[in-house]
Amino acid sequence: MHLFLRAIGFSQFNESQEEKLIESAAMQTPDKNAFIKKCEYYGRAELLVPVSDSTGISVYGKLADGKFKPLYYYPILMGSSKCDNEELSVERHYDKESFEVICEDIKAGVTLMFYLQNCLDYLNFRARCAADGSKQGETMQFCLDRKNAAEKEGIAGKKVVLSALSVGGMIILPATKKEGNMRMLSPREAAKEAARKNLIAAAKNGDQDAIESLTIEDLDTYTTISRRIVNEDVLSIVETSFMPCGVECDQYAVIGEILEIERQTNVITDETIIIMKLDCNDIIFDMAINAADLVGEPAVGRRFKGAVWLQGEVLF
Repeated sequence: MHLFLRAIGFSQFNESQEEKLIESAAMQTPDKNAFIKKCEYYGRAELLVPVSDSTGISVYGKLADGKFKPLYYYPILMGSSKCDNEELSVERHYDKESFEVICEDIKAGVTLMFYLQNCLDYLNFRARCAADGSKQGETMQFCLDRKNAAEKEGIAGKKVVLSALSVGGMIILPATKKEGNMRMLSPREAAKEAARKNLIAAAKNGDQDAIESLTIEDLDTYTTISRRIVNEDVLSIVETSFMPCGVECDQYAVIGEILEIERQTNVITDETIIIMKLDCNDIIFDMAINAADLVGEPAVGRRFKGAVWLQGEVLF
């Protein structure tokens, strides 16, 4: 079974129930199912089995003679917050026809890697490129035909909608902040933030002065934290964090401020799914977790701490 299936309300599911659910979805023909995406160019299709207002199970497979043959599935949460990026690249997994996205986030100063939710939109995007006679479509055909081939090519000017699933986490109290609007920066802070973004952009282009400035800034931050950690708890110093964890490149350990909360019910199992909008290092995304796996009572203003599997939709 998929390890993150419990995040969308299937904590008590066994392998036989899982198999029946996927078989029932695969038996629906493309003409009868309203939640299907197709790519005629590559003969691929994707079914979405909704289990709540925002979550579901995506079943990816082949189309042959009007019939759908499933290849794999994964749980999905549809996000709601768009974010900008300068450039992203898409790379195919070696073991199956799924894709990883590497996204450069200038605002956070980090490189994000997430599982691509709408791979059929991506295939259609590449099919249009192939129809125009571009090299991109030919590369994708090569990747689909040869399982061990990989693809990585930059795509600019596309917005991304991030989401995440978690199978364990806890609610912690907020860090002490100044009074007033926490999300509004003063003119001085805004200017400092803009200067840092310019430094990061320059450092990525190989500017040695920018690299040295960022290095000195990191050393100053380390010195400040080392001095404060003697008398303070680390969770009172670090308000939010977004760090890779585990062996998978799209899994992260996060501490994020809760901006919104919504409770949904899995229509198949009646389990409660808690969906939180989180702000982690200025990266805003929706996260779903089974209510049974969450320690503490979530509330707006509090923080979530746990490990998440990062997904995303690229608006091709």
